Amino acid sequence: MPAFGGEPIVGSGSIGCVVTIEGVRKRYGRRGPWVLDGVDLVLEPGVVTVILAGNGMGKSTLLRIVAGASLPTVGRVIGRPETIGYVPERAPAALRMTARQYLGHIGRIRGLTPEQVRERTDTLAERLYLVPGPDTPIAALSKGNGQKVAVMQAFLTPPGLLVVDEPATGLDAQAAAALTKLIAEAEQDGAAVLMSAHQSAAPAGGRLCRLTDGRITTETSSGMRITLRPTRSGLSTNDFAGLAEVLVEQPGQVVVHTDDPDKLLLWALAEGWSLVEARP
Repeated sequence: MPAFGGEPIVGSGSIGCVVTIEGVRKRYGRRGPWVLDGVDLVLEPGVVTVILAGNGMGKSTLLRIVAGASLPTVGRVIGRPETIGYVPERAPAALRMTARQYLGHIGRIRGLTPEQVRERTDTLAERLYLVPGPDTPIAALSKGNGQKVAVMQAFLTPPGLLVVDEPATGLDAQAAAALTKLIAEAEQDGAAVLMSAHQSAAPAGGRLCRLTDGRITTETSSGMRITLRPTRSGLSTNDFAGLAEVLVEQPGQVVVHTDDPDKLLLWALAEGWSLVEARP
């Protein structure tokens, strides 16, 4: 039984799988334009792959297909593990059930006992600062707290494949930092991780791929320039020693360069810095 974030949870039995996307094409309607036009990509265990693209370029469509929430028009996805954690860009908000009831349903599908679901729900609610708590109807939650429930369902059990669409969308700084830690834990446990980001901001390091004209190109980089904003008083750029080189420092913002963006962002978000932009 693998450890997930330091806690024994029922495992997926498929951590370490390689997921292959072969010749995926997608369009809506028989004569619609190709949103995806021949995507080939391999997702490796323990590796974060970040898809960079502008709005309307098809990144959410690609992630839904990889997660199994949508079918490609042409092509296939091979090697999906038994357990997939999928965080959509926008969570459904019209559910009448409480967050706990919803997660209980998801947990039963994944083979968890009621006690395991209850414990994991309470742990995730605390880590993600779910307000006012998991016994609140989802329809009564704010947009940001509804998104936290979407994050929670993806991490009820250790995913063999983790798919996260625009990770920070709708989340406050504390929850975004907690999500960054959860993603890092899944990566360390051997999950293949696929994330999307707007073309001007990558939420983590890892392998960067750009989606342009429906096709994927892999980017190489000797490091990343990351712009951060302090979210509380008392933060100092002196704390970046050994993690990053400070390039520009001005009131309310700092620009740094690092060869290990995963490590830097995980630390910075946990310490109270907010991500503004990340560029290769």
